[in-house]
Amino acid sequence: MHVAALEWLTFGLAGAVAAAQERGLTFHLLTADRSEYAFELDRCAPGALVVHDTDTSDAARVVKELRAIDGLAGLISTTDVCSLVAPRVAAELGLPAQPAEAVRLVRDKAALRRHLHDAGLSRAAQRTVDPFDTDAEDLASTLSYPVILKDVSGTGSQGVWLAHGPQDVPAVLDAARAASLRGGVLTAEPYFSGPLYSAETLSWGGETRLLGVTSRLMSPLPYFREEAEAFPISFPAVQADELATLVASALDGIGYSGFSHTEFILTDDGFEIVEINPRLGGGMVGGLINGAYDMNLCHAFIDMALGQRPALLDAPLTPLRGMSEVHLIADRTGVFDGFDGEELLAGHPGSPRLFPSRSRGQTVDCTTDWRGSVGSVVAHGPNAELALYNAAAAARLVRPRIL
Repeated sequence: MHVAALEWLTFGLAGAVAAAQERGLTFHLLTADRSEYAFELDRCAPGALVVHDTDTSDAARVVKELRAIDGLAGLISTTDVCSLVAPRVAAELGLPAQPAEAVRLVRDKAALRRHLHDAGLSRAAQRTVDPFDTDAEDLASTLSYPVILKDVSGTGSQGVWLAHGPQDVPAVLDAARAASLRGGVLTAEPYFSGPLYSAETLSWGGETRLLGVTSRLMSPLPYFREEAEAFPISFPAVQADELATLVASALDGIGYSGFSHTEFILTDDGFEIVEINPRLGGGMVGGLINGAYDMNLCHAFIDMALGQRPALLDAPLTPLRGMSEVHLIADRTGVFDGFDGEELLAGHPGSPRLFPSRSRGQTVDCTTDWRGSVGSVVAHGPNAELALYNAAAAARLVRPRIL
C-alpha cells in the first residue's frame, strides 16, 4: 500500500518516510519544488520515498497524479498552503481527511476571530478591512489602539502590521496594497501585550490532547518574525488546566480533527488565542516534540491518513529533556552560500545540531519574516529553559554566508 503527502513542513519528512516504512507503506511526496527538501531528502532511506513534481495548488492536477498511484490508502497535509486543497482532493478520491469546514474556518483569521468572540472564548472582536477600498483617515478614526492588521489568510509571519495610533494607519494600508495578500483583505484585531506561546495538540473523534506548549521568542517590532522556540514549557497546574480547557473547547467547538498549532498570548488578564493553524507547528517544532519525548510523532500522521485513531492519544507523555530551536537569520538579502562556524558546535553543551533550510545558491529575498531564516540550531537541556540557553549560545557560533 501507499500513502502520499501534499508538500511537507521544512523539516520532518525523513521521519514520516521512516514511519511509513515501518508500517510496510511506500511514501509519496507531491511537491512544486523539491529543492525545498534537499536536506531531508538526503536523510531518507533509498527506495522508501517517491517524489512527484507537480503543482500542489492545482487540485485537478493533484487528483490526476494520485489516481496513478495503485493502492493509495491515505493522504497527508501538513502545510497552510495545501490545507484547503487536501480535503477537496481526499473527498474526490474517497480518502480520510480533515473536516473541510473546520479547516476553512481556521484558515480565515477574520472568521476565526469572530467565532472565538461569539463563543465566549476571546474578549476580542475584529473588523475586516479591504485596503483597496478603505479611506485611511476614516479607518484610523474608528480603530482602538494599539491594533494589529494582518492578512486574513497569512502564514509565516507575512502580512502583519502594528498600528500604535492613527498616524500609522496610512503606512499600513500602503504596505498592504503593495503586498501579495493571500486572503485579499485584512483583519483588524487588538494587540495583546504579553509573551507568545503555542499549544501543540492532537484531535480525533471529539477528543483533544495537549501534547505540550512551545515558547516563542519574537524579533523586535515592527516585525513579527519568530527567532527561537523551546519545548515543553511548564505552567503552574491551575494555568495549565485552564489552557488545556480553552484550547480543547476551541477545537472541539468547530469539530476539528488532526494536529493543531494554536498560538496564544499570556496577558495580564489571562490567555488570549491569537490564531489556530490546522497543522503541526512549523520549523523544527515537530522535532522538538520528538526529542523531548523520544518518539516519532509521524506515526500519528500515518494513523490518521489511514482513518485510524492515532495511538499518540494514549501514549505516555513524560518529557525526558527540554528542546530548543534558534533560527539563523540572514542579515541581508542576497544569495545563500552556506555557514561559517559549524565546526565550533562540537563538544558544546546540549549537543547542538545545525539544520539548514536553504540550499547553497538559493536567493534570500526578504529578512523580515520566516523567509529570512536559512537554518536552525537545535539543542537539548534538562528542561526547556536550559535547552534554550544551550541553543542560543550555540547559534552565536554559526554565521550564514550571504553573497
